[in-house]
Amino acid sequence: MNHRTASFLLIAVIAGTATGLSGCHQKEQGAGQQMKQGADQMGAGAVKAASHAGQVVADSAITTQIKAQLASDEGLSGSDIHVETSDGVVTLSGTVASTALRNRAGQIASATDDVKKVTNNIKVAPQD
Repeated sequence: MNHRTASFLLIAVIAGTATGLSGCHQKEQGAGQQMKQGADQMGAGAVKAASHAGQVVADSAITTQIKAQLASDEGLSGSDIHVETSDGVVTLSGTVASTALRNRAGQIASATDDVKKVTNNIKVAPQD
């Protein structure tokens, strides 16, 4: 093998190795990018879960506050009123003795902090 052929072969080997290493680097970047995307998605999922947990706590606080206010209201304290809260939307159900008490329960719920909407499904008991 003469000097010129050996030089040509050496250049070909170096070029092939560089190309192979470049492809390997691209694969590493692709895997690294995939890992980063996966981590980003996991992070977004964790933030969403934490947000949901925070909303559940907030809803529970709203429900508790409304129940306490209904219990302390002289006209409503003995009434059978159920309170449910989801995403700040309060649903009232149960039975009261009059339309005025039904409306009063709705007003109490509406005036509570962080309530976005009230659905008043309270029924008025028929008078005997």
